[in-house]
Amino acid sequence: MTKKGRSWRNRRRKSKQKEEGVQIASLMSRDDNIELMRWLRKNGFRETHLVLTDFPDTGRGVMTTRNLKEGDCIVSLPENLLITTTTVVNSRLGQYIKNWKPHLTPKQVLSLYLIAEKSRGKDSFWYPYLQTLPASYTTPSYFSTAEVDALPPAVREATLQHRKILQNSYKSLRTSLHTLEPLFPDWETVFTFKSYRWAWATVYTRSVYKRGPGWEFLDPSDRDVYALAPFLDMLNHSPSVQTDTDFNVKSKCYEVKTETACRKYSQVFINYDPYDNARLLMEYGFVLPHNPHSVVKFTVDDLVACLSVDDRNGLSNKNLLQKKMELLSQESLTQNLSCSTEGLSWRLQTALQILCMDHDSICNWRIVLGQTPHDPALGSTVQLVAQRLISRRLEQHCSLTQVAEKVLDPGSSLISIFILMLLKEDLNILEQSLQNIKSHTDGDPLQ
Repeated sequence: MTKKGRSWRNRRRKSKQKEEGVQIASLMSRDDNIELMRWLRKNGFRETHLVLTDFPDTGRGVMTTRNLKEGDCIVSLPENLLITTTTVVNSRLGQYIKNWKPHLTPKQVLSLYLIAEKSRGKDSFWYPYLQTLPASYTTPSYFSTAEVDALPPAVREATLQHRKILQNSYKSLRTSLHTLEPLFPDWETVFTFKSYRWAWATVYTRSVYKRGPGWEFLDPSDRDVYALAPFLDMLNHSPSVQTDTDFNVKSKCYEVKTETACRKYSQVFINYDPYDNARLLMEYGFVLPHNPHSVVKFTVDDLVACLSVDDRNGLSNKNLLQKKMELLSQESLTQNLSCSTEGLSWRLQTALQILCMDHDSICNWRIVLGQTPHDPALGSTVQLVAQRLISRRLEQHCSLTQVAEKVLDPGSSLISIFILMLLKEDLNILEQSLQNIKSHTDGDPLQ
């Protein structure tokens, strides 16, 4: 019998992957990834069946070389390989951090530490990890002016707020940066806004939750719950998986357990939380195609603007509208008013129903909402206002998207790609919501 060689075995393995419906990925041979794994193993990281891999749809990620079943621990990272405020306090920066004025937040502490360690190059214990971090990010602080202008109004406002927080954070700590001169004679060129933006984005996008000791010398306005976790931060997000992540006080390791089975040679994901694409872009710098949690949000003012003129004007109607607004606030129905591809959310529908009630109905609003069958007159009014609400937003969004497609260059900017994806997804949500509302025209009222 002829002995089969390595080439045959490789072809057989790839053929089997195709038969199993597993997407083929190419193993990355970059030196920084190899050095990272060597460094992790040297410092207590347990050997796993996970490998760093380049996937065609998500870029760098993690692949399993065996089948994973529900409950498997896929990552167990020793505490000594986590970067936390305790790490910083126990470092040469510790004494400076304790005496810093004004007090630093945990995110500021971790950001300063990342800059300090990166400036040390190969002398830093964390060098193999730092080499694998992105040189820049796709979070709001990296958006161009054109990209900010192309965002939907609510996301644009959140972006500007994010950038303001970053700028104020750097401005606050910069007053005491000179105290680091004994450690960094060239501190002015090391701790620049550019380097701080990079470090801040690293902490913001790659941290895991781990409760800190609550140092008395840190600003209490921000909780001490951040930890940077080498290798673990290579796991990409998927809304379709469930994972359990926490620090195991017995093993002194940060562990990730999968609650979703995963076939070998496929990508292993974790679930950040049920975030819509706007939030994913703000906090992590990416969007997901066909994100099941994506919605288009509205404000109460948006709803009021779609009421008939008679409902908004006149002294008696203004008093009634004020009463309705107070009721919405009292019942916490002024936030998270949204629609998705499945239609209007319960909160949005309920808010619309309250705003469309007459004086007699609003006095007994709980009874009116609970009636079966529903009041057909109220249902028709709600349907009309809802259609007006979605149609107006859709018209605004179409114009915004058309301008964005002319201004943004997806060929040269990943951020532009994500923004266009976000805009087009919102268009799809609005179109489907409008279709859903119109489908009730000849059927049951929209309640």
